[in-house]
Amino acid sequence: MAQREWQNLNIDCLVEVFKWVGMESLLLSIPLVCKSWYKATLDPKCWQILVFPDIRCSEKLPRPMTMHFVHSYSLSWHHFPNASFAKFVVSRGQRSATSLVLPGTCAYQALEYISDECPDLKFLGLSLDLLYHNGPVIANLISKWKNLQVLSIGHCYMLNEMFAQLRLHCKNFVGLIFCYSWIGHEEAFAIARMPKIKYLSFRKVHFHQNNLLMILQSCRELELLDLRDCSGFDYGNETRKLASHIKTFRCERSSSSEEEDDYHYYAEEEQARLVYRKIM
Repeated sequence: MAQREWQNLNIDCLVEVFKWVGMESLLLSIPLVCKSWYKATLDPKCWQILVFPDIRCSEKLPRPMTMHFVHSYSLSWHHFPNASFAKFVVSRGQRSATSLVLPGTCAYQALEYISDECPDLKFLGLSLDLLYHNGPVIANLISKWKNLQVLSIGHCYMLNEMFAQLRLHCKNFVGLIFCYSWIGHEEAFAIARMPKIKYLSFRKVHFHQNNLLMILQSCRELELLDLRDCSGFDYGNETRKLASHIKTFRCERSSSSEEEDDYHYYAEEEQARLVYRKIM
């Protein structure tokens, strides 16, 4: 049997693989392999999942790919993506993007442009810093994403305002993901006012027992509840009873400890892909 060459692979197969590889690879490495791979990266389906990486310097050295990425496109560590880069990337999807993850450095102009050019979003991931600096703007932009189904956020800031927009404009909204955050009474009440929600994921989140019970008592259509690595509540008889109808319920490594960590969250590419595959 003759060995097939990489460049002769069916383009539909290439597109199905490339849409999961990440923005850096789609821009900097895959197009350079051969003409057929370059052609595949131009397919709008490769750009339906837009995960803008967090390119900021940290105590650890950035990945070589990230450094290449920054220098190749003359990007700023402090305003990424800017309007011109967002336009360059988003235009490749021809308004077909369904999943979007934004870093805390996203420029205001880029945020507005993306909201206009990605009307079919189903998954939206927002970092702590982005919510802190642009919370009111994001709450207003939610009205443009009428097909939104899942929201992943790194902080509860502006939660009531965002949920008010979700209830009003996003009739298909079913999933909420919190990472490295704290759920107080006000935040729990906001979640409880979303009775049709089906998927709740709290990873490394701290909240008190009464707030968890409030959510369980109100959200009776839950199919998935993830409480792994959470703290502040007791998985006792009352909790078990209220959660008995939930098809997938996980609480490994959770505890009733009242200790609260100094949580920081930045949306990660792999997390976004895994959640998108599981829920969407």
